[in-house]
Amino acid sequence: MKKKFIGLILSFVILLVTGCKSNDVRLHETMQKSIAWLWHQQSPDGGWHSQTHAVLKDGKALTPYILYHLLQIPEDEFNRPEGGVQRGVEFIQREIRASMTMSEDSLPMLNYPNYSAAYALKVLCFLQQDTALQNILVGHLLREQFIEHRGITPDNLAYGGWGYGEPGLRHGEHGHVDVSHTRRIIEALTMKAKAEAKAKETPTVSRSHALTLSRFFLQGVQRTPEDSRLYEGCLSRKDLPYDGGFISSTVTLATNKCEPVLLAGVGHHYPSYATATCDGFLALHALGMTDTKAYADAKNWLEKNQDMSTIEGLSKDDPEQWHEVMHYYHWAVRAEAMTAAEINGPWSKELERMLIKEQHPDGYYINPIGGVNKEDDPLMATIFAIQAGIEVKSEE
Repeated sequence: MKKKFIGLILSFVILLVTGCKSNDVRLHETMQKSIAWLWHQQSPDGGWHSQTHAVLKDGKALTPYILYHLLQIPEDEFNRPEGGVQRGVEFIQREIRASMTMSEDSLPMLNYPNYSAAYALKVLCFLQQDTALQNILVGHLLREQFIEHRGITPDNLAYGGWGYGEPGLRHGEHGHVDVSHTRRIIEALTMKAKAEAKAKETPTVSRSHALTLSRFFLQGVQRTPEDSRLYEGCLSRKDLPYDGGFISSTVTLATNKCEPVLLAGVGHHYPSYATATCDGFLALHALGMTDTKAYADAKNWLEKNQDMSTIEGLSKDDPEQWHEVMHYYHWAVRAEAMTAAEINGPWSKELERMLIKEQHPDGYYINPIGGVNKEDDPLMATIFAIQAGIEVKSEE
C-alpha cells in the first residue's frame, strides 16, 4: 500500500513538472525530437528517399531540400550525426552531377529539376563546397529563366520567371511557371552572388541580369496596378482589385489555389492568398527590395492576415480543400515570411502550440489528406514543420 502511495505521489510530481513546462521549452523538445527523427531517416547512401511517392523515391529532389533546412539549425542546438552532412553532400555531388549533364543542349534527368538544382546550389553555397558543380547549377538555372533567349518577351506574363523545368519546350513556350519556383531560384542565385562577393570574385553579369528581370514576373503575380498586361480571363486591369498580396501564377492559372471571382468589367479576378504571398514576399526580400512599395504592400498584407490555423485567401468550400492540403507548407513559408518581415504578433505563439500538438509520438508530422502537396509523406511534412519551428524559436 505504501509503495502504491509513493508511486502515485511520484506520478503526480512528474505530471506537475511536465505540466509546468513553458511552451518554449516544450517546443525546443518537440523540435529536437523531429530533427533527430529526420536525421535517422537518412539512408546509407546519404540521401532521403520517399517511401510514399515514387516521384520522390530517388532522393534527388528531397535530399537537397531536407539537407539545406537541417543545415540552418545551429550546431550548438542540435548535434548532427557524425558524417551525416558530408554523406548528404556526396549524394548531391554524385546524383545531381550525374543528372545535370554538362552540355547546354542536353536535358537534366531529374524530377523537379529546377527545385533540385536550386536547393543543391543553396547547400553547396552554404557549405562553400564544389564551386565547379555550383557553376553547372547556375548555368542550368539561368538557361531555364523565361526571357528572350527562350523566346519570351516583356509583354508576356511569364517573362522573368521560372517554373518546374519541363524538358523539350519549344522556343516561345513557357510551360509551368509559378512564384514558388521563382522564389527558390532567386534565393539560390542570390546566395551564389553573395558568396562571390565575399570571396571578392567578379560577379556574373548574366546572373545579375536574370535577377533584375525576375521583378517583371513578380509584378505580374502581385497584380501591381502599373502592370497593364492581361492574363487569360482578365478583360481590364483598370478596376482589378489590388491589396499587395500575391497569387501563384498569372500564366499557368490552374496553379492558383484560390477560386477566381468574376467581376463586372474586369473579368476573372484571382484573390491573394497566404502561401503565394509568403513566397512572393520572400522573393522580394531576397532581391533586397525592402525599400520598395511592392515590399511594403506585401508586408502590409501579411500583417493584416495572421491566422495560422488556415490559409487565408482560400475558400474552405473548395472541393480540392487546398487550405488543408498545404497545411504544413503554409506553416513553413508563413513563419519564414513573418520572421523576415519582422512582424510580431500572436502568430508565433499560435504556431508554437500547433507544432507541439500535432507532432506524432515518434517525432514526425504527417498530413493524411496532403497527398497532392506530398504532405502525406512524413519526410516532407516533417521538414516543413522543422522550418516553421526554427523560425518560431528565432522569435523567442
